[in-house]
Amino acid sequence: KIIIRSNEREMPFAELARFFEKDFMEDMEALGVRSPDAITRVSEYIPEVVGFVQRIIDNGFAYESNGSVYFDVNRFNEDEKHFYAKLVPGAAGDTDLLEDGEGKLTVSQCRQDKRSNLDFALWKKAKDGEPSWDSPWGKGRPGWHIECSAMSSDVFGDRFDIHSGGIDLRFPHHDNEIAQNEAHFHNEQSIDYFLHFGHLNIHGTSANREGKLEGQSVRSGSQAAS
Repeated sequence: KIIIRSNEREMPFAELARFFEKDFMEDMEALGVRSPDAITRVSEYIPEVVGFVQRIIDNGFAYESNGSVYFDVNRFNEDEKHFYAKLVPGAAGDTDLLEDGEGKLTVSQCRQDKRSNLDFALWKKAKDGEPSWDSPWGKGRPGWHIECSAMSSDVFGDRFDIHSGGIDLRFPHHDNEIAQNEAHFHNEQSIDYFLHFGHLNIHGTSANREGKLEGQSVRSGSQAAS
């Protein structure tokens, strides 16, 4: 979504991301939330992402196809240590949610290149109008889910206590993170607890990851919410 919006506004993606990052941090300060000890940005973590993906390939749970790399869900399920969709088992075959997790820019290409509709992108082949970086599989960019696994494990290691996020991230995003972490570290559990929270609603509109309150911060929406 950052790529789509930055192209619409004819501005660098990093500039748009910093704008929303600054706005978010100001909101958190206004709400009395303490600043984090570490802030990670995926554009500053490309070598770590590439290394994370390569380890999953080496462990047999991912494959390269036409310049992209996909997580092999069926191979993961075949391993006695693992099963996919631990958080929301009933959603494992929900192709609509899975495609939503791939992003609007890559769904059609993913369908052609994947071995299974259940598989999801770890590395996406470069396309015109998108930022890209070098990798062993050619120029491209990280998939949505892999960036969180690579950055969080760099800070916390192969296992950490609590992972939080919006309730809409349970599947496929957090389930994909679990699978990636287990496939990379070859362990049976990498996150002990998940804390999911609901959405702020202002005039019936949910302020979730879809950005439906586009450009509206907690401060600018405070009167409407009161």
